[in-house]
Amino acid sequence: MINLGKILILCVLATSLLHAKLQVAVDADHVTIGEQVRFSITAEGNNVVPPTIEQLCGEDIVSRSTSTSVQGINGVFTKKQIFEYRFVPTKSCTIEPIEVIVDGKKEMTTPLGITVSPMKITKDSQFILRLETDKKRVYVGEPFTLTILFKQKHGANAVDSKFTLPPMKNFWVKEESDGRKFEEGGYTVQRLNYVLAAQKSGYHTIKPARIEIAARTQRQDTWGQWFATLKWRTYFSNELELEVLPLPKDISIVGTFQIDAEVDKTEVNSSEAVNMTISITGSGNFEDIKGFKPKIPGVGIFDEEPSTEAYMEQGAYKGVWRQKIAFVPTRDFTIEPFTLHYFDLESNSTRSIQTRPIAIHVTHTAPVSTSEPMKIKRSKEATPVVTRQQEGDTTSALGGGSFLWGLGIGLILGVLLGLLPWSTWLHRKSRQPVRFKDERDALSVLLNHLDDADAADMATKLEAKLYEGKAVTIDTKKLKVLYKKYM
Repeated sequence: MINLGKILILCVLATSLLHAKLQVAVDADHVTIGEQVRFSITAEGNNVVPPTIEQLCGEDIVSRSTSTSVQGINGVFTKKQIFEYRFVPTKSCTIEPIEVIVDGKKEMTTPLGITVSPMKITKDSQFILRLETDKKRVYVGEPFTLTILFKQKHGANAVDSKFTLPPMKNFWVKEESDGRKFEEGGYTVQRLNYVLAAQKSGYHTIKPARIEIAARTQRQDTWGQWFATLKWRTYFSNELELEVLPLPKDISIVGTFQIDAEVDKTEVNSSEAVNMTISITGSGNFEDIKGFKPKIPGVGIFDEEPSTEAYMEQGAYKGVWRQKIAFVPTRDFTIEPFTLHYFDLESNSTRSIQTRPIAIHVTHTAPVSTSEPMKIKRSKEATPVVTRQQEGDTTSALGGGSFLWGLGIGLILGVLLGLLPWSTWLHRKSRQPVRFKDERDALSVLLNHLDDADAADMATKLEAKLYEGKAVTIDTKKLKVLYKKYM
């Protein structure tokens, strides 16, 4: 009968031989959440390829180091490499086997289990990190405030700290306020405010923030000597859950707004610019408001990209949205109202607000062009009268003689005129330069022919140069051709 004890010993020896070149260890297998764990791999061999480790137990590596030692016994030297990794586990887990190549062979480490206990926060805790929000239920795009509070008890032994924001998955960060520091109930309190907006509807969780605190401590080395060192510990905040409601169909703006439009003048000369500023004020997701692009026949329109100035006022996210538009008319026109559709938070309903119409009077208007073909009035041809020459009619005979003399003179003049260099003179005349008063004069002509793509493009460039102060290069030859074409 086989001895079971011998079998067990053989199994242990086989396992030991299997992992003889690799050893793994942790400095603690039972920790409280926030405490760092030091995980080490010791590889014995002349040629060791360092393992690639980015995470342990699903957490990023905080720091890493490598050391090498050589030990000789009875003339036999052994080389060891130690790879150390520090990480902060947030829950109980198992460090899975890791592959290490030693002397050209693949070796696997043994798995290690780590137990993580929750941290107990009391009113006397030295460090407290907390998340708060002004709303638990919001609409998609609706701004809300996330407040991060960090409390440090008076007399707490802290040398350094590293703060990490919670991951903002499914949220936009719109604004960050300056931190505020104050004293409260035996603690030094630091407050940070962030304005967030949800990207999509549903239930979303803001994961805990974390702060690493370094405190002085005493540590004993391998020779039994005590020395001062820093020990890092991570403190986690609570997490927050928000319900995000969808907006009505075809609505992307949410908040409470007012809209207004102003012009610098209501009476201008032809081809003179009218500058308008559209302003939207209130509270909401200003960044999602798109610019207006009006179209008015016969009026050149140049719109700028909108700008937003947002700020916090009494805990609310407010701001001003502005857009500037320039109109270059050649005759009277009306700027029709601009409309903003949004979901109103005060009434919980869809609303539409708009500006007032603005009439613009243009003096010295340009002549109205017409597409009708030119009509040439022709006089009715007189019916020819045929008379017969009677015998003895001397008047008729004289007329016939005059006609023959005139015909001869006409033929001689025709030959002489044909010999003149008419083609040279006409070509020279056609090559005379086209002259216009100035670029404004040319623009007033082109604005009457915006149905021509080339004329519209040239008019756009001229208006940008003359009325917006932009550095635009004008093709003078092309401008002259267009000017001559429509003069």
